[in-house]
Amino acid sequence: MKSWKVEKLRSRKVGWLAGILVAAVAGIIYAGAPAELDADRFLGLKPGKGRELVLAHCIACHSPAIIHTNHMSRKEWDKTITAMQITNGMWPLPDSVRRQILDYLEQSQRPPDAGLRLGKSSPWAAPLYRPNPFWK
Repeated sequence: MKSWKVEKLRSRKVGWLAGILVAAVAGIIYAGAPAELDADRFLGLKPGKGRELVLAHCIACHSPAIIHTNHMSRKEWDKTITAMQITNGMWPLPDSVRRQILDYLEQSQRPPDAGLRLGKSSPWAAPLYRPNPFWK
């Protein structure tokens, strides 16, 4: 009977040690993952030059998801910033900062290709397939 209790106690110790070991290894693996990865997923904005300025000046008033879901040309982004300054009281931006923000938005949040939109409306649209010479 004594040996049964000893074996039970040993198996519990081994189980606890295995659990602690697994938790420690998982913690080391998770700690080694770059923190930027989680931030990128949370913010939703593509990495690039000027992203920090966008975050510093834009997320004080609204979520980065609003920026992420909008796709505009540089001119439309510029008009949007001006409208936010006039109607929502956004602070004035120095010209160099505004230019860098617009550069980032132009690269990362540009409108989708118009040809791809046509391709979504019709499976036979020219951007996705060569024009059919018999349909002319």
